[in-house]
Amino acid sequence: MTPLTGPSQQQPRPSRTVDAARIKAALVKVSKLVVEDAAFTPVFELLEAELAAAMKEKTRLNDAQCRARALLDQKAIPRTSSATWSSDAPLPYRSRSSR
Repeated sequence: MTPLTGPSQQQPRPSRTVDAARIKAALVKVSKLVVEDAAFTPVFELLEAELAAAMKEKTRLNDAQCRARALLDQKAIPRTSSATWSSDAPLPYRSRSSR
């Protein structure tokens, strides 16, 4: 095998999940840099925007899960015996003895 050469032939890095906790940790580190040198301000602002986006996404996913649970609760079917034993079941699902 030949060694990988050039940027187009490099193996992709495994994706690393960037969550709010990692962004907050980076913000603390960059905050120290901004205090010493304003040149780091764009990095700080980028991290702030990324944190806001991460929090918004987390909230969106949590809200969707809450709505999905509420929908399932509304549509919950009472736990009863199988429809094959019920005389109220539609014809194709009734047992042959109840027809």
